[in-house]
Amino acid sequence: MIIRITILIFFLLPSNDIRSDNSVYNIFQDFVQFSSSVDTYSDVCIRDFDQDKAKRDLFELINTFAESIELSELEINKLKEKYFRINQSTRSQLIQLGLMKEKNLCRKYLKIFERFDNKKNEKLMKIVEIIDER
Repeated sequence: MIIRITILIFFLLPSNDIRSDNSVYNIFQDFVQFSSSVDTYSDVCIRDFDQDKAKRDLFELINTFAESIELSELEINKLKEKYFRINQSTRSQLIQLGLMKEKNLCRKYLKIFERFDNKKNEKLMKIVEIIDER
């Protein structure tokens, strides 16, 4: 079980796809990673959670920020790909942990995903701070 959690965390570590020298883009990457993971957990564990709406809302927000931050269309597409990859890997891990069949296991992993949600909110606040500085 510890190995599975470690693998899940490994997938959530920041990676540098496009502009490793651009700290703003890296913050967006982290924000998308944490968002995708939390959305996937929510989709598996919360009744009537609309993951498509969550993804739509996320990228509407990113598109709004993109005007101020100057994210290119390529970068936004890379963020969408990252969201999908993290979604798939998180879902796979949650399936292996048995959460799809045993919903009562969701409570066991809630603290982990609450930490991810807190990290996501921290990244969002950093993005807002950067925009306010411009």
